[in-house]
Amino acid sequence: MVFSTVALFAAEGEGHEAAQGNGWLAPIWGVPVIAWQIINLLLVIALFVYLLRKPAPKFFKERSLQIEEQLNKALREKEEALARLKEVEAKMATLSDEVAAIEKEAQQTAAQEKERIKQESDQMRERIRKETEEEASRQMEEARRSLRAYAAELAEKTAREIIARNITPSDESKLREKFLDSMTRAVK
Repeated sequence: MVFSTVALFAAEGEGHEAAQGNGWLAPIWGVPVIAWQIINLLLVIALFVYLLRKPAPKFFKERSLQIEEQLNKALREKEEALARLKEVEAKMATLSDEVAAIEKEAQQTAAQEKERIKQESDQMRERIRKETEEEASRQMEEARRSLRAYAAELAEKTAREIIARNITPSDESKLREKFLDSMTRAVK
């Protein structure tokens, strides 16, 4: 609300400025604009003080408790880290023996893994070879079937063309008569 009042005054002042040409020093109700801005700033600060007078101390108290808690936690973690450091230093004394044991175990594991991978790859290679052979034989059989069907279709087509070219109307009538005779004999 304060901002809108000052903005209204500033707008009125701008109208007067254009007429009078005084700029920032142009008075609004006889008071310079800068004085209105200072009054507005003081009102905003007073509003913040009024609104934050209760939650601010609580916030700062909680924040100081958090910082104190984090400090205590950091001290505990430091003590734990020092204890772990002592353990690590103790282990460092026996580290060379552990490293040798780990290297030996790693070599054994690597040899076993290498053998296992070799066996798996041999099995996979054999399985792929068998699948490839089976697929090739399936495709060959399918090609043979397709070729036979194509050959039969082509032979039928060629036979029809030959018959259609070579059959005469008298041959056609003889065939009809034979067919009808065979049908009548079959019915009897």
